[in-house]
Amino acid sequence: MRFPNDTAFHLRMAALLIGAMFLEQLATKYLPHWSSPTIGILAFVLGLSWVALAAFHHARTMQDRLRVLEDKLDRLTARADALEDERRARRSLPPM
Repeated sequence: MRFPNDTAFHLRMAALLIGAMFLEQLATKYLPHWSSPTIGILAFVLGLSWVALAAFHHARTMQDRLRVLEDKLDRLTARADALEDERRARRSLPPM
């Protein structure tokens, strides 16, 4: 994937898709010899496969990032607990 947050990219692509749909409608209206291209089943299946593989890659990357962040959180929690125990030990009264 391009970036961790692809929202801007997807918004641009959606705008291009909507624009292309309007242009196709205008082309059929104003260009008498225009005919929309047909897509074959093979190209359709390849396109869907590409989308599925990209989604799988994105999901796996996000899962790896989540695993790393959980590990960091566990280590930071353990470190904070150790520092809190050390602070309590320093502030406690000496044994009598």
